[in-house]
Amino acid sequence: FALRIPYVPILYSKEGLTLPYDFSLVFPSSPPLLLSILSSVLTPPSVWIAYLLFAALLASLLCFTLGIATRTSACIASLLYFYYIELSFHQGMTSYIRLFFFLLLLFTFSDAGKTFSYEMWRKHGSIFAWEPGSVLVQRLIALQITATYLGVGWQKSWLPDWQGGEVLYYSFQSMWATPVAWWFVRERFPMWVYDGMVILVTYFEAALPFGLWIRKLRPWFMFGGVLFHLGISLFLAAIWWFYAMIAAYITFFEPEEVYERLQVLGVRYQVVLKAEPRQC
Repeated sequence: FALRIPYVPILYSKEGLTLPYDFSLVFPSSPPLLLSILSSVLTPPSVWIAYLLFAALLASLLCFTLGIATRTSACIASLLYFYYIELSFHQGMTSYIRLFFFLLLLFTFSDAGKTFSYEMWRKHGSIFAWEPGSVLVQRLIALQITATYLGVGWQKSWLPDWQGGEVLYYSFQSMWATPVAWWFVRERFPMWVYDGMVILVTYFEAALPFGLWIRKLRPWFMFGGVLFHLGISLFLAAIWWFYAMIAAYITFFEPEEVYERLQVLGVRYQVVLKAEPRQC
């Protein structure tokens, strides 16, 4: 988001391209006051207001990352994120936008600030300190990642466009294609190479969520998932957004298992953990 600062006037203010939106057509029976509020909120503002709103979004995301007022910052970020989704030409949400919005909403109710945060440093003198909290949000994130991979893999198994390698052949020549993708196409590989790539992607995406839940197989599937997303972004520049799913792999571990691994790292790097483990 910080990379968009120079483009705030064009993207998010009335100085850029705007599309007139008649809310009375979408909500024909709504009171005039509600229509006026919707029109005011979802109409691009002046440049200085656009900068203020964008600064609030960046500040809330920074506070959330550092663990400062985690729930409050996540709530503000989710509200502003939804605002920008609706403001951006009123477009439908893509899968990664829905994923980001869902995660921000979950963190609004989570105990994520009870470890690796400024809050723990202020209370206990170390970001490695932790307090017991609910794992419900962790489980919900893991279930969402499972559903995302499983749903995408299942769709590819029956969607007509994914029954052959042509979908990749033409995607590697699209506006999202990278120089690597263009090089790959120019090599004129036979179509069975693209067919094999489609089959590999389909079956791996369908198997990945199950592998992440199986403890013995989890490291291998995590490594495969990292290579999978790296490979996608190597050929299609726009899909690097899904790297957030890699970070979410940690939700498949039990909290106690994560703590044990941190203790090993603490011994190796002589990190002193200030808080003793407690039952969650």
